[in-house]
Amino acid sequence: MRSEPTIKELIISIRSFLENLNLEISPNANKHIDTLKNINQIDDLKINEIIEFINNDLILNLTGHDRFYAFVARNSLQIIQREINLINDYEEKEIIRLEKLLNEKGNIKDLNKILCKRIRDKELDRDDNELKDHLIRTTMAKLSIDQPNYSGYLKAIKDEYSQD
Repeated sequence: MRSEPTIKELIISIRSFLENLNLEISPNANKHIDTLKNINQIDDLKINEIIEFINNDLILNLTGHDRFYAFVARNSLQIIQREINLINDYEEKEIIRLEKLLNEKGNIKDLNKILCKRIRDKELDRDDNELKDHLIRTTMAKLSIDQPNYSGYLKAIKDEYSQD
């Protein structure tokens, strides 16, 4: 679902941030740097440990830009966590909707390119209810991962917009 940056790129960036810290301030950073080096073995529990470390050790002891980047690292890890937990189901449902809407088979990237082309070429009416439903569901799925506390997303849930 995510186009840029990828989970791998986010993890590398977070690892780089931790590696560049003054280790006297955060002696436990090495454990978490090692965890982040094994990208394919990162799971919910390990992410929670790193988030806890950032909250309890870094944010409380850092100042200025380093403190800001600690918040960014924590928030990025929370996005990664939600994406790992939700992405497969959301992408499966998106592909099913796209295949039905476009009457084509394919992967999510190619189907979305076809969708964009058909909307641009006015082969699909943007007032089509099936198209609107697909776009709303896709947007809601993306917001649930990237911005679950966004006021517009929360209002859409309250207003019972379609979601997967």
